[in-house]
Amino acid sequence: IIAFDGNGFSKYFDGSDVGVGGHRIDGFVIISSNEIIMSFSSSGSVPGISGTVDDSDIVKFTATSLGTNTAGSFELYFDGSDVSLGSSSDEDIYALAVDATGKIYLSTKGNFSVSGLSGHDEDVFVFTPSSLGSSTAGTFDSTLFFDGSAYGLSSNDIYGIDLR
Repeated sequence: IIAFDGNGFSKYFDGSDVGVGGHRIDGFVIISSNEIIMSFSSSGSVPGISGTVDDSDIVKFTATSLGTNTAGSFELYFDGSDVSLGSSSDEDIYALAVDATGKIYLSTKGNFSVSGLSGHDEDVFVFTPSSLGSSTAGTFDSTLFFDGSAYGLSSNDIYGIDLR
């Protein structure tokens, strides 16, 4: 992850320092000064997390150091398969955001179908967690937060979400 401070660019998070250099991050949110949640473009292993992390999962990195000497640990933040997300390769999380109440805003690589809601890659939908981690539970809103097709974005992926 590269940061721009108004004057120049710097390395904010170096995945190769912490064992995820082979992964491509396709969605992330800096949630505090030492915590980042992120989704990867493909399934694979992540240090500190047992089993395979799917492209429909979100991991949390807690840093002891950020920048050119990134250090810290990973944990599973959101297990998509626990809430019926990730049953197809189209349900790769491409963009995410978290609001002050903890709701997670998601957009996927392609079509998605979750409990009570389905949509496309140009849509944003919301998950309200009751628990997170390896036992993710909660509910999906029954309506889309953002329906991209209503704004002429049919078949256009969303690569970032900002809730400001």
